[in-house]
Amino acid sequence: MKRVLVTNLMMLRDLDQYRPALAKAGIEPVPHPVKQFLTEAEMLEIIPAFDGAIAGDDEYTARVLEAAVPRLKVISKWGTGLDSIDLEAAKWLGIQVFSSPGAFADAVEDVALGYMLMLARGLHLTDRAVREGHWPKPEGKTLRGQALGVVGFGAIGRAVAARARAFGMEILAHDVRMDEMEGEAGVTFLELPALLEQADVVCLCCNLTPENRGMVNSASLAKMRPDALLVNMARGPLVDEAALVAALERGQLAGAALDVFETEPLPAGHPFAGMEQVVLGSHNANNASSANDYVNRNTVANLLKGFGMDAGEI
Repeated sequence: MKRVLVTNLMMLRDLDQYRPALAKAGIEPVPHPVKQFLTEAEMLEIIPAFDGAIAGDDEYTARVLEAAVPRLKVISKWGTGLDSIDLEAAKWLGIQVFSSPGAFADAVEDVALGYMLMLARGLHLTDRAVREGHWPKPEGKTLRGQALGVVGFGAIGRAVAARARAFGMEILAHDVRMDEMEGEAGVTFLELPALLEQADVVCLCCNLTPENRGMVNSASLAKMRPDALLVNMARGPLVDEAALVAALERGQLAGAALDVFETEPLPAGHPFAGMEQVVLGSHNANNASSANDYVNRNTVANLLKGFGMDAGEI
């Protein structure tokens, strides 16, 4: 019987649904309690006892992976992002890594547009004020005619752009592979500095890499217009939060909507919590029932594939 560590919150919730198929394949899923993700230290204590893993955003560093071999054969990541896994180390050690690319495009685009509307029309502020007995009439902006700068033009970036185009927004985009994307109808590809200067709304949809960590910093924020908005649908460490707080306090930026943060959950007393021009999420934009069902099934299928088994009807 192969032992598989399960640490993703959604799969922990729905694990009973997949136990029969896993048992039939000779796999024993072992749930482990987790609040957000397991740290390197926590992983080092437990990972040597497993043949495989259904992972969340746990820290699969080189040290963890080295401690896992030769027993660990496969990591089936629940979701799309692989930035918490040292992929080079996994490849060198012969550990297969799978994910579900593009699975959350529709779910995340819904929330991205919701955030844009909240910021542009002050919907979050109106809601709070009415609850307190007020009857405000704030003047906002429409999205039609605004330029949306999408940073990262993969599945999610494209989905956000398609939905924004239906709102009448002009689409600007930047991607590390944009030379291969030139010629896409209705999209103007720009280098990042030019996109920041021209966009009314900048939406981050890119993967986190060592190269783009902290890409939104004092220098890049200085390129944005004072009436511009920032929306982060990707990963918290893309943004230097201290620099963003300073820019918002100076009025260098009109507002921000953040679904993700450098530290999650957002620490108590964080400056963002007291800023009316900031909309806060809980790293939950991908949490839609249809997407979760697909990713659950695909994650189990990927696990079986990693063990050289036929996924069959999951």
